[in-house]
Amino acid sequence: MPIKYIPLFFAALLFSCVQPIENFVQKDSNSYMTIEADISDDPELCKVRITGSANRILSVLAQPVTKAEVYIMDNNGVKTVFKEVVKPLGVYLPPAGFKGKVGGSYKLFVRTLVGDQYESTVETMKAVPEIENTIVRFEAFEQYAKVDPRRAGFTVYLDFKDLPTEGDYYMWNWRHYEATQFCATCTDGGRFDFVRTLDCVTPRFPSTAILNYRCDGNCWDITTNNDLNVFADVLTNGQRVVGRQVARLPFDGYGSYYFRLEQRSVTKNTYNFYQSLISSVQSSGSLFDVPAETRFSLNIKSITKPNERVLGIFNVFSVRKRIFNIDRTKNIPAGYTPITFPIPGDTYACPPGTANCQDKTPCVEGPTRTKITPEGWVFR
Repeated sequence: MPIKYIPLFFAALLFSCVQPIENFVQKDSNSYMTIEADISDDPELCKVRITGSANRILSVLAQPVTKAEVYIMDNNGVKTVFKEVVKPLGVYLPPAGFKGKVGGSYKLFVRTLVGDQYESTVETMKAVPEIENTIVRFEAFEQYAKVDPRRAGFTVYLDFKDLPTEGDYYMWNWRHYEATQFCATCTDGGRFDFVRTLDCVTPRFPSTAILNYRCDGNCWDITTNNDLNVFADVLTNGQRVVGRQVARLPFDGYGSYYFRLEQRSVTKNTYNFYQSLISSVQSSGSLFDVPAETRFSLNIKSITKPNERVLGIFNVFSVRKRIFNIDRTKNIPAGYTPITFPIPGDTYACPPGTANCQDKTPCVEGPTRTKITPEGWVFR
């Protein structure tokens, strides 16, 4: 099985306390700039995220670095500017429709509002082979108890033909979209404010009450892989790779499971960066013990402060996708049923006879939610 690891992209969501940021420099003896940049031949996957971070992944809340100048230059001298989005802050996107090209070379440039400058090495996008075949198999891992969600699930394997060139590196990511009926949950006795804040408002005297508000239209929750899975063709150059495990999906219902698999051809720097993280988790046994030096970028450096160490990676990759719906009703052994987690709280509804009352909230776009119909989605 691939080593479980919460990727750097989501680590900021898990930090446990807050440190102040002044002039984009965190007031901590071991603070770092984090730059996570993706250039792909899929326009949806091109983005740059910049935050102020610290020496341990879970030690402080990452703060977005805003109003930076961000652009890339390709091998033809074409400059593409990335503009910051309104939400979430610190995320920069290219013009609509922009995408990288196989064989193209790219260099990243970042200049913060206070003048700190960062540059990447030149990275070239390599071709990626097609996904030839996928197999989804129900499997139970006996080392876990029957009540443990990790015991029963669906394992995804694939086959592909490695490219004939030497030095090819691969990485697999996946996304799951699930239609959701609730777009807001107010805890501690709070109510949703439809007029001013468009958010939950906690009362002066909190309670244990939880209210769930239905969506005012179609909305999907997004789940992504929380593991790293990379591969080098050192021993398989030009050969067909069969039965590579690329995902493990939960058995949390009998409904169809929408699954989008991505096979990426990454650069050597990207492979080495993520492989070092995997090795660190293996040796330490815990995400919390991964040392900061493991996460130092292999291809981004500071120009204004040569001794500054930067976290993150400039990831240039080509991608092939496979979208399918997994039937979770077939080939389930006797004695296994889905492990489900009921939604706590009550569903809010306008009291009967109430005039001008609202009880449905909007679907707010974000990393884990969208109102845009997923590619290949089948309405039922």
